[in-house]
Amino acid sequence: MTPTTADALIADGDAQLAALLHHADALPDHAVLPEWSGERVADVLAHLHGWHLLFLSWVARERAGVEPAFPAPGYTWDRLAELNAQMLSEHAHRPYEEVRCLLTDSHARMVEAVHELDDGSLFDSGAHAWAGDQSLGHVAHECLGAHYRWGESVLAECTAP
Repeated sequence: MTPTTADALIADGDAQLAALLHHADALPDHAVLPEWSGERVADVLAHLHGWHLLFLSWVARERAGVEPAFPAPGYTWDRLAELNAQMLSEHAHRPYEEVRCLLTDSHARMVEAVHELDDGSLFDSGAHAWAGDQSLGHVAHECLGAHYRWGESVLAECTAP
């Protein structure tokens, strides 16, 4: 369920990120099962980081008076697998600790961006036409707490290094 205030959204994201990192830090060198397109625990974190960057770009473009490409320039929701693969390829060479730092930094920037929005705009499903029928709060939740829960489910399937 999507939180209904910025504070609740952030609190959920913070708690879920802490749980995810606790789990990931215990097995940074493990592999993930092939059902997901990534190969390493670091890839899960890179995927989450990539979606943070997308969210931040959407908010920045909207603030600049430009309609954001949703989900990303050159991609449609039908090409989501390609977008995710492109995000992973950007970080395939990075070690776990570096990707972990990127994730915690982009999480902090997302939290800051959410704090800058008022609850009315954040949770009004009509306030951001580019997001379709979703509120920006729902989109933020999908990039924060809900996405971290997904990350936990991928890590639950890790195999030995």
